[in-house]
Amino acid sequence: MIDIQDYIDNFRDLIDEHRKIAIISCAALLLLLIIVACIAIGLESKANYIKKHKIEEKKLVLDQSLMIPEGPIVPSGYITNRKTEEKWPEEEVEKWFTLPDSEEVEKLGKANDRIINEIIGAAP
Repeated sequence: MIDIQDYIDNFRDLIDEHRKIAIISCAALLLLLIIVACIAIGLESKANYIKKHKIEEKKLVLDQSLMIPEGPIVPSGYITNRKTEEKWPEEEVEKWFTLPDSEEVEKLGKANDRIINEIIGAAP
């Protein structure tokens, strides 16, 4: 069976040998408990204050017209947006789209292969 009296005697001997350290440890522990209690009381009182004094929501009342902020000046003839069509008209296709020739396609393929080799490196 466990003899508690031996543990109590050993603890007393330890305190007698190191009295200064024991007093400092007890004081620090007591100070820590006091700080924790103060924080708990402070948080509880703050929560109660918030519950008692609910903050009213303020509604925005416009007594003047809204001002548009200054921004960059859009040049005349510049279109900021337009309705896009599902299919290009034939005249826009002729104006903007060109078919690449086989040499350009080969150059593009080699450039893509070079990029792939840089990414993969020596991976198997």
